[in-house]
Amino acid sequence: MPIPRVILALPVVLSLLTVARAVGPALAQPSTLVSASDSRIGYMGRYEVTQEGAKMGFPGVTFRFAYRGVAPSLRLTGDSPDCYFNLSCNGWDPVLIHLKKGPNQIALPTGVAPAGGWVIELVRRTESWMGTASFNGIVVPPGCEILEAPPFPQRKLLFIGDSLTCGEYDERFPPENDSTPRTTNAVRSYAMVLARWLNAQVHLVSYGGRGITRDWAGKTDVNTVPVFFQRALPDSKDSTWDHARYQPDVVVVNDGTDFDGGPLDLGHLTQAYASFVEDVRKAYPKAYILLTESGFQSDGSDGSSRAQRDALLGVIRSVADGRHAAGDPRVDIVRTGFFPGTPTNTHLVAFQQEQIALDLLEPIRAAAGWNP
Repeated sequence: MPIPRVILALPVVLSLLTVARAVGPALAQPSTLVSASDSRIGYMGRYEVTQEGAKMGFPGVTFRFAYRGVAPSLRLTGDSPDCYFNLSCNGWDPVLIHLKKGPNQIALPTGVAPAGGWVIELVRRTESWMGTASFNGIVVPPGCEILEAPPFPQRKLLFIGDSLTCGEYDERFPPENDSTPRTTNAVRSYAMVLARWLNAQVHLVSYGGRGITRDWAGKTDVNTVPVFFQRALPDSKDSTWDHARYQPDVVVVNDGTDFDGGPLDLGHLTQAYASFVEDVRKAYPKAYILLTESGFQSDGSDGSSRAQRDALLGVIRSVADGRHAAGDPRVDIVRTGFFPGTPTNTHLVAFQQEQIALDLLEPIRAAAGWNP
């Protein structure tokens, strides 16, 4: 009879529904966290691995990886509200990432991936005094596959300097005159422009307002160039960089900040500069070292005195001559132009940074023996 069959089947149906409800959530796969130290993630620039992840103070630090399938998300932390990154996907023009202070989770785009997957690259725009950032890993949902990052180029460059090398305020332009860290973009610094032109890796070992012997205000009790040169995180006294991790083909020293604080002892600066170049040589025994004038120091073309530029040139000539006398021929001087920034800020804007890059292009190519 029809009716008894329905009645007898009902408990079975209810039992099956109960089992389905119990099993359903258990079958759902949770997201996993891929560590920032995972071998599939590639890095360029100085960083330090801590319990938090890959910690970044210097500008221009770059990390990349690839994925297929459902989009993952990135975990990053900023210790200030002024940490900025460029994020690009498969080489397209980047978008701006502004970290809030504290933990951040950045969702990535999803969709049908090309054969090589989506290649994600983040570049730190800002520098240490604007805030330290940490990459804390990749949150990988079910259906997402993390792939090995494309390799960085074999050629290697390293630039040592101040805010000019950091690309500080290079996107600040009248009449907007945005004076926040948002307008700092290391990617458009002369150093990173040169790396792209020469198909090379690059490390920016630079800090705004810091010279060989003192900072822009004349203070000597700060982490000057010789101090932060030895560090992975420029503002951390406990941080040490292992120079064996990155041996550049060419090193460029470009810093004129010592002159910003007023009169100084040129003999003391020359001695300190020579000692620093000796440290660079010990760290990089095979590198070609280029010493250059600062694009901040006037050549007199703007009507101002060129005394500081001449003094800086005299210092680096003395240092280069000393290295040659000591039997080190792989040290040379490169002349660069002067650019006054804009009427409202002396920092070079992006296209002036490119002019400095042009001044350095052929000398670097000749020193390294690189063909176009």
